[in-house]
Amino acid sequence: MTSLTDYTGARNENFLAKFVRVLKANHRAWRDEQHRRAVIARELYSYSERELFDLGIQSADIPAIINGTYHR
Repeated sequence: MTSLTDYTGARNENFLAKFVRVLKANHRAWRDEQHRRAVIARELYSYSERELFDLGIQSADIPAIINGTYHR
């Protein structure tokens, strides 16, 4: 026979397992986004001022581009 405490314990384990899965998925998404931003930053910072000018941006615009807040 299943008691109330057994049912509550099983429910808590399910909640904890789901919480850990969601936490890991969110962390992975955050890590992937940080990696994407690092790749963009590395590429943009490798360009000369002339190359950036040809793209229509300045080196001071790079942090805003990386953060996604850049507007022309």
